[in-house]
Amino acid sequence: MCESSMNTQNGDRPFFDFLESSLRHKAEMVALEAARKITEMDVTSRELAPAITLLQLYLSSSKPVLRFAAVRTLNKVARTRPLAVTNCNVDLESLLSDQNRSIATLAITTLLKTGNESSVDRLIKQITLFMSDIADEFKIVVVEAIRSLCLKFPLKYRSMLNFLSNSLREEGGFEYKKAIVDSIVTLVSEIPDAKEIGLLHLCEFIEDCEFTYLSSQVTTIIMLLLITRPVGGKTVLGHCIKKKTFSHRSSKPPNP
Repeated sequence: MCESSMNTQNGDRPFFDFLESSLRHKAEMVALEAARKITEMDVTSRELAPAITLLQLYLSSSKPVLRFAAVRTLNKVARTRPLAVTNCNVDLESLLSDQNRSIATLAITTLLKTGNESSVDRLIKQITLFMSDIADEFKIVVVEAIRSLCLKFPLKYRSMLNFLSNSLREEGGFEYKKAIVDSIVTLVSEIPDAKEIGLLHLCEFIEDCEFTYLSSQVTTIIMLLLITRPVGGKTVLGHCIKKKTFSHRSSKPPNP
């Protein structure tokens, strides 16, 4: 396949031409594999388009295996070439209610990669309804995608921090809550305007946190952030003191 990528650039492309013709193969799995291989090659947007079109078609297939394979491939493409996948957004949104939660999770994380700034608020509303139906392992994937989206569109930090804060109040295991905390800390560190509201969310989390070890870690993080990058005024520090944020003691992490 590496050789075929070089051939694509040089004009001599027997492997690419074979794969492109295989997109029309009567066997669905053969066509799907051809599309997947093309997405991994160094091709132009025009050359990539037929493969994306086929994958988009399979998103509405009645066969779960085809839907899963198609959305997984599109998810990978969206990491490096999100614009190539934007035409699939309507079909991806229809998968949010898919009974297969793996498919639904891949769909929402793909949408988070391909969405634009104007679609952020709508996506957040859809995700809020979606989160209660999936396991923690899938929720962590969504949280990490939210973090990446916020770094991409920092002006939307309020809605995304509110989403993360609300998620902290919902039921969930240690790893899930830690993923949310890590995401908030990243946003607070990378987006100056998000610092005060982000720290306030962390302070509120500590008050009702059921994981003492995580609570202790968050306390330390808040103190370090306030020392190294003070927030204007006494708003955050005063709130933390009022909530007795700094009264928590360190403890051992939960047993795996």
